[in-house]
Amino acid sequence: MATASKREMPPAEAPPAGVGHRLWTALGLARRNWPGRYTILLISILAMILTQPIFAGHQRLQSLATLTMSVVLLSALYTLNLSRAYFTVGLLVMVPAFIGRWVLQFHHSQSLEVFAAITASTFILLTVIALVRELFSIRRVTLDSISAAICAYLLLGIGWGFIFAVIELEHPGSFTAALLLPGVGPGSPILRALHNFIYYSFVCLTTTGYGDIAPKSDIARVMSVLESIMGQMYLAILIARLVSLEVAQSMLSER
Repeated sequence: MATASKREMPPAEAPPAGVGHRLWTALGLARRNWPGRYTILLISILAMILTQPIFAGHQRLQSLATLTMSVVLLSALYTLNLSRAYFTVGLLVMVPAFIGRWVLQFHHSQSLEVFAAITASTFILLTVIALVRELFSIRRVTLDSISAAICAYLLLGIGWGFIFAVIELEHPGSFTAALLLPGVGPGSPILRALHNFIYYSFVCLTTTGYGDIAPKSDIARVMSVLESIMGQMYLAILIARLVSLEVAQSMLSER
């Protein structure tokens, strides 16, 4: 009785990965939860916020202020690993902001100043959206996820700070205080006074309302109200999400 011998077919080879996929993997972007990614972004944000007042008004230190801002932009770009679409859009928006910041160190142009500030604000707010999307998809609360929540909140304040700077640059006198610092020579007037706009932005975001700076123009008032609403919604919704995850995680560990 003849038996048919079965030949085992060799497994089909996987098609070679494209150049884009290899670059994506080499940069570490193929891993969604790269450890410490949001913590690094948080450190760079805090360094920028704390050093901005030190660099304010100093012509020779403008390059250091630009450097800290550039580190924040690059760190934020590295967190956009949710999908290639997020990373691609973020890269397309971040590159003009990055280049514009450095060009303004040597050549001042108000149109370039406004363009660089708008692209920087757009990229920062895009990063906030990506971070919030990631926080709503996690199943466990970790140190890095807490860092992501803090990063989103701080970036929200910085992004709105650029928006208020553009408003003051395009509509002088939009605020009761002179937020733009006078300066001579090349350099970015927005970056020289960025700490003032970040300060006012966080006053609106946290609804502190010190009263030392108030909006005067209609566009400044509308944007100030929008940021205050956004700040309250962020705390109410996102923090509640993290707390509920932590409670659920604790209940599962007790079983």
